[in-house]
Amino acid sequence: MISALFVLTVAAGGFFAREFGLALAAEMIIAIVLGISSPKPRAFCSGLCPRGRALGFALRPISLGKTLPRMFSSRAFRRFLCGTSMFLVVMSLFQVRPGVAVAEWAGMVFWTLCLITLSLGIVLGIVFKPRTWCAVCPLGTLQDTIREGRSRQALSSPSGTP
Repeated sequence: MISALFVLTVAAGGFFAREFGLALAAEMIIAIVLGISSPKPRAFCSGLCPRGRALGFALRPISLGKTLPRMFSSRAFRRFLCGTSMFLVVMSLFQVRPGVAVAEWAGMVFWTLCLITLSLGIVLGIVFKPRTWCAVCPLGTLQDTIREGRSRQALSSPSGTP
């Protein structure tokens, strides 16, 4: 319930103060740090992500419960979605408008991303299972990619430790 309130506060609050979107930027930073430092796969997703919990809570009663087609949960699709999202965010952040405070602009960029991905998560959660968004989430994919890179680095080091 707290997660749902947090997600709704950020989504609705952004209509009045774009800086609410900075909460999503903070979540991204935490997810990346945990992806680098935690031994658990998807540590942010399993322990801290408010969106996954909120979608599970809110959509459980109305979800059709269908299985997501395998193509959408493939590594290639997830990485394409992650890379595209990252590219669009970075490009948008560099489009600062004259007269608009940097925090307001960055907040708007992340708030817009929040609304788009929340909308997708709701549609996917209704058509498929409530937490279907978690299967394609760019942050989860980024954590997986970081973890794979750490594993490869550990295997290639002479002593077998990073």
